[in-house]
Amino acid sequence: MENNQPYVVVSEISMVETTVKKSRFIGVTFPVENIDQVKEALGSLKKSNKDAKHIAYAYLLGADFSIARNNDDGEPAGSAGAPIYQAIREKKVTNVLVAVVRYFGGVELGKSRLTRTYYSAALNAILNARKNKMVYCSIFDMKVTYSDYAILGKVLAEKGFPILEKNFDESMPMVKCAIPVENAEKAIEEIRIKIKDSAQMIKVDSMYYRFPYNG
Repeated sequence: MENNQPYVVVSEISMVETTVKKSRFIGVTFPVENIDQVKEALGSLKKSNKDAKHIAYAYLLGADFSIARNNDDGEPAGSAGAPIYQAIREKKVTNVLVAVVRYFGGVELGKSRLTRTYYSAALNAILNARKNKMVYCSIFDMKVTYSDYAILGKVLAEKGFPILEKNFDESMPMVKCAIPVENAEKAIEEIRIKIKDSAQMIKVDSMYYRFPYNG
């Protein structure tokens, strides 16, 4: 992904079930980061759903959305894996495997209805999952006096900047925090204004960090 743009990931396994003309469709999301984890999740799902007629799936990996695949698992071509993948792309999530388990109820749906059902099952599973927004952050070590420590903590909390580490062993308390790169320069200026005593603020790293996401 160019310029370290933010991206969204699911952070938990989520499951949503629906019944359409006697067939059960169970949409399941898995947070995954590589092909091995995809294979492991699919293996576990197949093992726990041995009587299922189909387990169609799609996955998308990478901050740049560069690795993708979908599989119809015996359903008519394009009626299962593709709509699952469509749901993933529409919600703009990555590092995710979405599978839809179908227990056949004896009534054929027709390709059009089947496609809509797989899409809906996948979309609902994604919507139901807890998600995080991965934001590229500057990591700062901040050393302040004990009298300013409470002020610093309050400012960071108000702005929603996570504290990664605290250290009280030195003469000045140290706080390591993550600040989104796009806000870092302005945020540091505002923090310095709030803190009257001298403070040392040093950028020590850059990395993606998980933030809550409600989309």
